[in-house]
Amino acid sequence: MEKTKGRMTLRIIISILVAIAVWLYVDIGQATTVTTRVRDVPVEFSGENGILADRGLMLLSGYDTTIDLKIEGPRRVLWKMDKDAIRIVADTSGITETGVQALTYQVVFPDNIPRSELKVEASAYTVTVTVGELHTKEIPVRCEIVGELADGFHAEAVQLDPAVLVLRGQRDDLLNVSYAKIVLDVSGASKTVIQGIAYTLYDYNDVPVENENIRTSTKMIQATLPVYTTKTVPLVINFVEAPGSTEDTMECTIVPQSVTLAGEKTVLDDIDSIVLGEIYLQDLTGSQTVVYDIPVPEGTTLVDDVSQATATIVVTGVTERTLTVTKFGLTGVPEGYTAETVTESLNIVMRGLTKEIEALKAENITVTADLSEITEAGNYTVPVTVEVSGSANVSAKGNYQIIVHVAPAESNETGGTGNADNAGNG
Repeated sequence: MEKTKGRMTLRIIISILVAIAVWLYVDIGQATTVTTRVRDVPVEFSGENGILADRGLMLLSGYDTTIDLKIEGPRRVLWKMDKDAIRIVADTSGITETGVQALTYQVVFPDNIPRSELKVEASAYTVTVTVGELHTKEIPVRCEIVGELADGFHAEAVQLDPAVLVLRGQRDDLLNVSYAKIVLDVSGASKTVIQGIAYTLYDYNDVPVENENIRTSTKMIQATLPVYTTKTVPLVINFVEAPGSTEDTMECTIVPQSVTLAGEKTVLDDIDSIVLGEIYLQDLTGSQTVVYDIPVPEGTTLVDDVSQATATIVVTGVTERTLTVTKFGLTGVPEGYTAETVTESLNIVMRGLTKEIEALKAENITVTADLSEITEAGNYTVPVTVEVSGSANVSAKGNYQIIVHVAPAESNETGGTGNADNAGNG
């Protein structure tokens, strides 16, 4: 019994598969023709805003025309056809005068549908339209703002695109239209609001105008309302320190001390101060006043009516003194060469705390030239480093150079009295 049932089940499955195969062969292989219907396809009008408008003409009726289609073709083709993608396009470029006109049209199928394999019957062979003279009128767009911004935020002037609306229609229809208006809701906004909004036409008595015969250049108005908050930030100067020239040796007063910026919250959150400039403290002496133009960070504006800041800087407890150094150290002398200084002495301006400067002696100053970049004999002007021993609050002011003479080691040429091993006086 179980074997019999198994054989019967197998026969049923095979029969179903054979039936499907036969059906597919007949339907696809033999290109079975089927029929489908598409109802109420809206008619599109090409050339209306181009050639027709250039001729001073416009369509007054026919916009609501729809056509029913009966389509025959292979089942495999109609199966994959998207009915919503079928278009009916009537060409208006042949219209040259006003009055009732009959337009021919084309049925446009999706790109993946072979038009040659289809047979189409339509409920109408032409599209009837009424053509009139085209008049244009420009009207302003107004924006009504409703709602309250988030606490601590304020709005700038709203920007509309377009700010002027172009109307097209018959003269009598356009005559009483005064302006277009949109309503922008900004309730709770804490950043710039950008919205595309449908508009309403109004007459000169502020009564809405509803007239299907009026055509417009666009259906939506883009409204941009900059929404800003404010933040007060200090004005600062970046001081570059050196031994003996530190911020505790000077006093700086900036007027005004701070300014208020307006801008997007996300922009202001990244701004903690405004840097007026950079000053090397070694360059300061006594008292001086510097006037700066306040740099406004990108994406912000100054709320205060001020564009400049004045910094008064007073240096105290610091002295400068010039010392003459006659001993120089040479490092990095190239292998196979000797080096001697040609420069006999070097006047170096030292700057630092007054007590340490007064006690400073020339022997506390070490001047060293690095010759590691030199590869052949000759005279060279090279920069030097200046180090001070015994004084933590003193440093050299400025940059210095000396002249050295480099010669082959086997040569006894002289260009000074010192060498790499025993730097001496020039």
